[in-house]
Amino acid sequence: MPEFLQEIVASPLFGLLLFDLAIVWPLWRILRRAGLSPWWALLALIPFGLVPVIGVLAHSRWPVLPERRKPVVKARRSV
Repeated sequence: MPEFLQEIVASPLFGLLLFDLAIVWPLWRILRRAGLSPWWALLALIPFGLVPVIGVLAHSRWPVLPERRKPVVKARRSV
């Protein structure tokens, strides 16, 4: 392996780049499948940026999911 590639792989920034890709790419896909804007995934690149992304996922309505039907309450017959 060439020397410059060894330096790149050995640098901490390379590990950080791999970690960021390992977080952003799946998060991008999850947000897109949930029907939300996948651009929220880029917030994961900044420190503590993943916190609002998780909040958006947890507390927003997912347009892809169907609405839940309210349970039908049947009247009881008195004896």
